[in-house]
Amino acid sequence: MQTNLEIIFINKLNLKKMISKKNKIDTPILIIGAGMAGLCVSYFLTKKKIEHIILEKGSVGNSWINERWDNFYLVNPNWAMKIPEFDIHSNNFKFESPDGFLNKQEVINYIESFAKFIGPKIYENEKAEKVSKKKDRYEIITSKQIIQSKVAVIASGAFGNPHKPNIGKNLDNKIFQIHSSEYKNYGQLNSGKVVVVGSGQSGAQIAEDLLISGKKVWLAVSRCGRRPRRYRGKDSSWWNNEMGLFDKTVDEVPFEDRWKCSAHTSGSMGGHDINLLDLKEKGLNLCGTIKECEKNKLIINDNLFENIKFSDNHALSWSKQVDNYINKKKIKFKSEKLISDQRIKSKDLKSVKKLELNKDDNIIWATGFRYNYDWINLDVTDNNNHPLQNRGETNFRGLYFMGLQWMHSSKSAQFIGVAEDAEFIVNDILSKNLL
Repeated sequence: MQTNLEIIFINKLNLKKMISKKNKIDTPILIIGAGMAGLCVSYFLTKKKIEHIILEKGSVGNSWINERWDNFYLVNPNWAMKIPEFDIHSNNFKFESPDGFLNKQEVINYIESFAKFIGPKIYENEKAEKVSKKKDRYEIITSKQIIQSKVAVIASGAFGNPHKPNIGKNLDNKIFQIHSSEYKNYGQLNSGKVVVVGSGQSGAQIAEDLLISGKKVWLAVSRCGRRPRRYRGKDSSWWNNEMGLFDKTVDEVPFEDRWKCSAHTSGSMGGHDINLLDLKEKGLNLCGTIKECEKNKLIINDNLFENIKFSDNHALSWSKQVDNYINKKKIKFKSEKLISDQRIKSKDLKSVKKLELNKDDNIIWATGFRYNYDWINLDVTDNNNHPLQNRGETNFRGLYFMGLQWMHSSKSAQFIGVAEDAEFIVNDILSKNLL
């Protein structure tokens, strides 16, 4: 009988043999990820005629294809698509209107069109399994081959892996559970009620989508703000851009404020408000956050009133920012005053204490994502697994991150700002003579 040490030695030996049989290629620059972040880096490299390749675990725009629901729409309007040679002023992609909102399929078409426009070498359906550094080169072991490069750009996604709370494991395994990134439409769900946990942008929009589909829906309301779709004659994204909120950098915003729940609004149906009390009047059931799960029931916190009040106060605070900006600039805009929602009364917003579930019911966990860079065999993350970087640059010469939330600014992971960071990284590569 073999000892554990012998088994470990044999497994390592077999792994080395397997790796040695893989095809090996060399490239000046490797980009991991063919989403918009990776493609923007490729765009600026191509403009400077610098050789590079892109590695993609799925297809171009993979997360948009596989991690968005069918009725998904962008929250920012088309004028905020600030991709070079692919904005509303170019002829390379047709936008219906500057003030419209792209749906899921249109976003996929947009990304695929941009990739074809650039024309880089992309290895699709090939996953990066390990990144390490050997002397002055990076070695990337993929599911198919070994790639060596002088520069490696990690553009593998803004959010990381879907996060589902461990308490969900306490539920009966007959109850259907998925993460919001796995939700496509009501047809994949069981016939019973649906509990959406989390009321950020995804949770609130999915709850509305299910309600429109005719499902009985409960929304566990978390501490998230909302913002009006339009205010004083302009779209709220226009105001955010005008007031410089998209340009706020990590040096201006405390760490804890960068990761607050995203305020909900919607780009569907031409763009509209999402007010949970409006949806309540249309049949949406609201409750507090989930405290615990027990086989066939959810134990619920008594914080529904407080969380709805927080959402409303967020909208009021945002509108006051706009009012103050208008007054300071002494500019004329449509007169409008946002007032507190008079339906917010503690007696009318008492949460149920528990929610019974059965085998026909469903839970959608809209509970965010967690970074996972365990496949990078370098000390590039902090204790929370957040990348250690400064506008994409790491402590390792030639290793960069791209497209992260708050990588540099509020817009780093958005179509309105990702290209700026990509151009900065390419210029940094050239200024340091890394090639």
